[in-house]
Amino acid sequence: MAKKHVDVLILNSNETITLVTRDNKTGLGVIDNGGVAISQGKIVLAASSELLERKFQSSTTIDAADEIILPGFVDPHTHLVFAGARDAEFQSRIEGASYLDVLRKGGGIIETVNRTRQASSESLFQSGKQRLDTCLESGSTTVEIKSGYGLRDDEEFKILKTINRLRKYHSCHIVPTFMGAHAVPPGETPSEYVLDVIDEMLPQIARSGLADFCDVFCEQGAFDSLESARILGKARKLGLKLKIHADQFTDSRGAEVANKLHTTSADHLIHSPTKQLEKMAETRVTPVVLPASSLSTLNGENANARTMLALGLPVALGTDFSPSNWMLGQLTVAALASRELRMSAPEVVRAITINAARALGLEKRVGSLHIGKEADLVTLRVPSHRWIGYTYGESIVDDVLIGGKLVVRDGKKVP
Repeated sequence: MAKKHVDVLILNSNETITLVTRDNKTGLGVIDNGGVAISQGKIVLAASSELLERKFQSSTTIDAADEIILPGFVDPHTHLVFAGARDAEFQSRIEGASYLDVLRKGGGIIETVNRTRQASSESLFQSGKQRLDTCLESGSTTVEIKSGYGLRDDEEFKILKTINRLRKYHSCHIVPTFMGAHAVPPGETPSEYVLDVIDEMLPQIARSGLADFCDVFCEQGAFDSLESARILGKARKLGLKLKIHADQFTDSRGAEVANKLHTTSADHLIHSPTKQLEKMAETRVTPVVLPASSLSTLNGENANARTMLALGLPVALGTDFSPSNWMLGQLTVAALASRELRMSAPEVVRAITINAARALGLEKRVGSLHIGKEADLVTLRVPSHRWIGYTYGESIVDDVLIGGKLVVRDGKKVP
C-alpha cells in the first residue's frame, strides 16, 4: 500500500503526550516511542513512530529522539501589554506593604495606568512582541492578553488595538480580553466608573470586535460582586464571553458571580468558599490558579488546588504575567504548582494544555493532539513527562510548531 503524503512527521520521542484519553482527570494518553503526523496545519495522527513511518511519507521530518512531545502550552491569564515596571513596589512588599495598601495609595495598577497612558502604541507593540517571543520560546502557543491599564475609553482602545495588532503579526494565537474594570480611576467613584464601563466602553468594544472576553477585578478596593455582575451581565448581552478575577485577597463573592453567570473561567480563587467550588462542577466554570501571582504578593496564600482537583474540576494554570508578577513561562508555573500546590506531573500537564484551553473556550481547537486539531505542539529535552514540575523549565524547550509551522528551533524563535 502506498504511503500517504503529509507535510510534517515528528518521530522517535520517548513519550508523545496526546491528552487524548477517556480518563479526563489524570490521564495523559502517553505513547511510548511516539510521534505526530501533520498536514495543512492540522493533526493527522499521533501514534507510534513505527506506525507513522509505515503509513506516511513527509516533506519534513523532525527527530524527537530523547525528547517528549506535547500540545503547545496555553496561557489563559496575562496582562502582557503595558508600559513600565513596578520593581520599587515589589521592594515595598518585601518590607511589608500589601498589594491592596499600595493600590489604595495610588500605586500598583494606577501607577502602571499612568505609564501606559503616556506610552505610544508603537512602544506598546514592540514590548508586547518581545514578551510574546519569550512566551513562544518557553513553549506557549496560545496566550490570553487583557487590557485594563487604560481605564478610559480611548486608552483601553489603544491597548486592545495593540493586542489585536499582535494577534495579526505574531505567530502565537492571541485571545484579547477587555478589562476596563481593573481598578477605579482616581477622581471617580466606583458607581460612576461602572456606568462609564457599562454605558460607554462596553458597547464600543462590542461593536469594534476587538475583544473576545470581558473580565472584572472583583475585590475589595476594586469592584464588589454587584458591580462585577452588572458589568459582566452587560458584556454577555453584547456578545462577549466572560472571565472574572475572583476572591484573590478576600472572599469577594467573585466565585458566586462566576457560577451565577456561568463565566468561562474564574481566576485566582484563593479565598473562594468550598461550596462555590463545588458548584463549578455543575456550572462548568473552569478554575484558573495562579501560583506565581500568589508568590509575588508575598502573603503566603495560595488557592486550594487539591480541593478543586478532589471535586473533579479541570484546574488550569496561568502565569498572570503583569508588572507586579514578571513571569512568562508556563513550565516555571508548573514547577511552582508542583511545589506550592502539590499538583502531580499529570495534573500540571493537563493544567497548562487542555484545561487551560478550556479556560478560553478553545478546547475543541487546541490543548491536545487530537485528530483535526491545530498542529500546535512543543518538544522538550527531557526523558518523560514527570520532568514537568520537577524542573523549572530552563533550556528544555527544543522545537515549537504552530499550525504545523516550525516557529522555534533549538529553543530560539525562527527569524
